[in-house]
Amino acid sequence: MELALYHSEHGYYASGRMPWGRDGDYLTAPTASGWYGATVAGLLREISTRSGNRFRLVDIAAGDGSFLTSVLAALGGDAVEVLSGVTAVERSVALRNRLEGLLEGAPVEGRVSERLPDHGAELVVVHASELYDAMPVHLVEQTAAGLLELTVVQAGAGLQWGRRNAGTDLEAYFLRHNVELADGQHAEINPAAEPAHRELLETCRDGVALILDYGYEAERLYDPRGRRHGSLVSYREHEVDRDLLDSPGERDLTAHVNWDDLRQAATGCGWAEIGLMPLAEFLFRAGIAERVDEAGFGIEADLDAKTVTARQEIKRLLDPDGMGSDLKMLIQGKGELGEVAAEILNRPV
Repeated sequence: MELALYHSEHGYYASGRMPWGRDGDYLTAPTASGWYGATVAGLLREISTRSGNRFRLVDIAAGDGSFLTSVLAALGGDAVEVLSGVTAVERSVALRNRLEGLLEGAPVEGRVSERLPDHGAELVVVHASELYDAMPVHLVEQTAAGLLELTVVQAGAGLQWGRRNAGTDLEAYFLRHNVELADGQHAEINPAAEPAHRELLETCRDGVALILDYGYEAERLYDPRGRRHGSLVSYREHEVDRDLLDSPGERDLTAHVNWDDLRQAATGCGWAEIGLMPLAEFLFRAGIAERVDEAGFGIEADLDAKTVTARQEIKRLLDPDGMGSDLKMLIQGKGELGEVAAEILNRPV
């Protein structure tokens, strides 16, 4: 999975093409509509106003810059009052080059980095959209003889699955989460998620983390009644496929996040959980209704083409049968910014 996604020449994310968007393989909230970034911008403005502080906005796995572009556009001239700067963290060379160009004319100081920088004493709001579901995982199968790990082996000109005894570390992962797999059940383990999230949070002295992804708590993620075959799938041209070994490097591979891993990481470095909620609920709590009214597309707006287009984009984000329910936002905080964000996002709606 590491090679198929991130190989420097043949990896899916190294090709330079845009895998997301209507003409790509899948949609993310930031690429589906600028209303996502505009709503987060409104939340950032309110956090800054209430706390009396500016802070750096850090976008992890920034991709083509859709999120930062929409946030900065929505903040407009207020950007310098809200943000001390923006940082785009991106692994792909091609995308970093694109981000450099996008941030050249930013109203605040912009940085592009391959790796997560240490922010020292800066106040920070971290944003990550579909970061952890794109991390390589171990694929395991529970059998009567014990836990097996599925491996990838060469078979002539192609690839096929192999099996070997799972190591004690993989078995310990399920014990730690109080999970017992059913006989014949497949599941995924991302042992890197917890330390990676801890590292992310430890770079910030005080701040807020907005983590948008597909996932569940361990109890539900590994429930054999709902995910007997696991969550690892591939995407190509918006079609889901479980043939994971077909056309490596030409399709996305993704597995659901175990939110409990990210919670444990936060607890270990002094961050508090503000909430874990569906995307639609987060957007309402962050003020999307107010943003829509301010832009003139509310319930009393004339039904012209511009209004219909805006409402269609908003509906896509809020769709209870789509990303409005499937995507979840984990919000964590530390210090004054975290306290202010908690007040805002936990108020009645």
